[in-house]
Amino acid sequence: MTRRNKIKIIELPTGLGELSDTFSFGFENAGIMKDGIIYSYKIVPNYHGDVVTLGDVMDEGDVEELYFIPEEKLYYTYPEITHSDETLERLSVEQRQTWQYLKGAKKLPRKAGNGHEYIFSEGAIPMIDDYDKPARTMLTSEGGFSRTTHIVKDKKTGRIRLLTAAETERIQGFPTDWTKDVIVGNKVVEMPLNKRRFMMGNALVVNVIGQMEKELSKIFEKE
Repeated sequence: MTRRNKIKIIELPTGLGELSDTFSFGFENAGIMKDGIIYSYKIVPNYHGDVVTLGDVMDEGDVEELYFIPEEKLYYTYPEITHSDETLERLSVEQRQTWQYLKGAKKLPRKAGNGHEYIFSEGAIPMIDDYDKPARTMLTSEGGFSRTTHIVKDKKTGRIRLLTAAETERIQGFPTDWTKDVIVGNKVVEMPLNKRRFMMGNALVVNVIGQMEKELSKIFEKE
């Protein structure tokens, strides 16, 4: 017997203070909000074909040292800690400049422009991306100190690092080193690393476009 998930429904409080201080809701991974009412539902992908994982596109050999993250920038406390509560005391600047803090759950006091004080909170996300799952959507900030940046365990050394430029290209379905060289004037020069990451964060996934084209062609042929 198949168990069906139920749609979770809740109406948002109308007062900003009540919403900030007391609102709590167990969101699922999909849903909508209409007229102040949230509808949330748990969904699973209906796909059983091949999957390209992050591990499939990662380099197997030596990786330049510039991609590796220094130990002091990874953790500010025990690695298993995923939450920080700064409602009573702020962490130091050094502690807040670690990936553990950035990707962890947080609670900290803030003040709006109108003087309203509130508690800002956000949930934890996985600090190190798994080999056996597809890469997440890349943004133009990929590679920077951002919650959305991928950090991975190097396959050869086991050390923690950022994605290489070539890995970001392969995630988006481009050939390796697709963005390595660029023509400036009459010269071929190497594109800076941050620009290569930006280009891939701004790109569409080639494989997805290829699959969409097949279906769109069928529709156009029938018109």
